[in-house]
Amino acid sequence: MRTTLFTVACGLVPALIASPKSGLAAPSEVLRPNIVIILTDDMGYGDVDTLNRDSRIPTPNLDRLAKESLMFTDAHSSGSYCVPSRYGLLTGRYMWRTRLGSGGNLANFAGTLIEPGRKTIADLLRGAGYFTGLVGKWHQGIDWKLHDESARKVIRVDPNYQDFRNIDFASPVLKGPRDFGFDYSFATAGSAEMNPSTFIQNNRVTLVPTLSSQEAKEIYGEWYGRDDNIISEDHTMDRLVPTLSKEACEFVEMAARNRTGQPFFLYYAMTTPHNPIVPNREFVGTSRAGAYGDFVVELDHHVGRILRKISELGIERNTIVIFTSDNGPVDRTKGYRARWVRGDTAIYGHDSNGPFRGWKAGLLEGGHRVPFFVRWPEKIKPSGSCPTTILFNDVIPTLAEMLNISLDSHTAEDGESFFRALTGEVSPGSFHEAIVHNHSNGTFAIRKGAFKLTVHGPKTIMQVVDDAVPVSFVLHDLSSDIEETTDVSHDHPEIVKQMHALLRKYVSDGTSNSRR
Repeated sequence: MRTTLFTVACGLVPALIASPKSGLAAPSEVLRPNIVIILTDDMGYGDVDTLNRDSRIPTPNLDRLAKESLMFTDAHSSGSYCVPSRYGLLTGRYMWRTRLGSGGNLANFAGTLIEPGRKTIADLLRGAGYFTGLVGKWHQGIDWKLHDESARKVIRVDPNYQDFRNIDFASPVLKGPRDFGFDYSFATAGSAEMNPSTFIQNNRVTLVPTLSSQEAKEIYGEWYGRDDNIISEDHTMDRLVPTLSKEACEFVEMAARNRTGQPFFLYYAMTTPHNPIVPNREFVGTSRAGAYGDFVVELDHHVGRILRKISELGIERNTIVIFTSDNGPVDRTKGYRARWVRGDTAIYGHDSNGPFRGWKAGLLEGGHRVPFFVRWPEKIKPSGSCPTTILFNDVIPTLAEMLNISLDSHTAEDGESFFRALTGEVSPGSFHEAIVHNHSNGTFAIRKGAFKLTVHGPKTIMQVVDDAVPVSFVLHDLSSDIEETTDVSHDHPEIVKQMHALLRKYVSDGTSNSRR
């Protein structure tokens, strides 16, 4: 049995933090809150016990966070897989506008994706006086120093570049997370199984990677990464999650104790429960959903760890915590590498995508509708949920409105502020005219109100606006068909026409927000 969606109204925020437009106290007149964004990796909407009454995974820390938060039940990642979702969160812009185009992905050693001069969420907050930090998965590309620069173009596009001797791991990277607004960073370049398997602290590896996958297997007795990894000795699968958790907690403690009076921002991009699904031994058997469920229990444990650290430091009341996932879950029952899972791959009747169909990388709701909790004790009413449609691109405009920061037309081009939904001032169906989804194969869909139009045929933004490219449409009415089983395009030809035109306009204009 699938869970039902929350439909109660958005929570209220006391007048203390209301928008300047309301005639109440401006945000600049109150203490600026610390901000912590916790982003999980490939976690489904239904993996949070609170959002799925049939869950087979206990998530007590996330359940408590949900009860203390305003929960957005129609929240969407900016893409249905890792790179576009992170790009949208960091920049407020759709990734298909970048050099990667629609459906693109970053090679292991590819250069940085975020364009020179583009303002990120960290830039915005550092400019507002915040001490900014990143802990966890970066996956926006790194420019590594090369011994032979002539290989730069090859590395940029080759997903399996293997000439590790040409990469000068001993030198600082030419461009990395610290070049995009972060005062401090402790990161992995990409997912746990991606190259290089090493930690990167402040744009420099903590230990030069020298081990091959076979050597790591001989030393540790197992290696759940790729066959072609280059690995540093301080980077093992059992150490990865606890190390990042420790670093996140230490950043919060350092910022709170050593920078009194200065607010901090932490972007904590967890690597769980993305493959390899290798829960640490103490978590094995703690769920009723196999190895994957146990890995989510471990994730929940580390969310609880940072929440406890915030509480112990006495900063809970003035710290905003945003919890979400980068996209929907992977369908682990089909074509999944058994070697990437410690234990059984079966889901045991657990629906990771909750009430939705679809998986990571796709256009169905399960691929990009994600849990999204916002907690700010005594500022945001807890135990409420909000059906307003929001998007990762909206986080920058929301924080900008909260802090009374004006955004120029070249920042967060595809984001709208949902600050007034947090304050309870208004709770519309959406602050967007429409939002756009993108499949990993390049196919687009556009959502306006309850209708979602999938446009088959075009696979690039150039093809979207090319009248010579044949198109076909599938239209779903999410208000009555949340599982997207019935095509109603023939019943609503005018809606199809209008939404297709709107998608083409967004592509042509280079922006989709109301500030255009």
